[in-house]
Amino acid sequence: MLDGTGAPGRRADVAVTAGRIAAVGALDGARASSVIDATGRYVMPGFIDTHVHGDAAVFDPDVQLAALRQGVTTFVLGQDGVSYAPPAPRRSAT
Repeated sequence: MLDGTGAPGRRADVAVTAGRIAAVGALDGARASSVIDATGRYVMPGFIDTHVHGDAAVFDPDVQLAALRQGVTTFVLGQDGVSYAPPAPRRSAT
């Protein structure tokens, strides 16, 4: 586990209930319906890409897969003042 303080990493168990982290630490004796052995790997809920220029591409499955392979689970769009939403007000044809 890396806690973000700069301390060396340490081994920890992670319990997930209903898609949310329920407990972290030494969970000896805990029971689970499924167990994933992530020894030697980092376990994290995902990274947020705060400056992606993918507004038009986020619905492309290839773009989604490329992001997920890098651990990105959330995009922040429109950060430069350009976005596909909200749309411009409708203009009358007068």
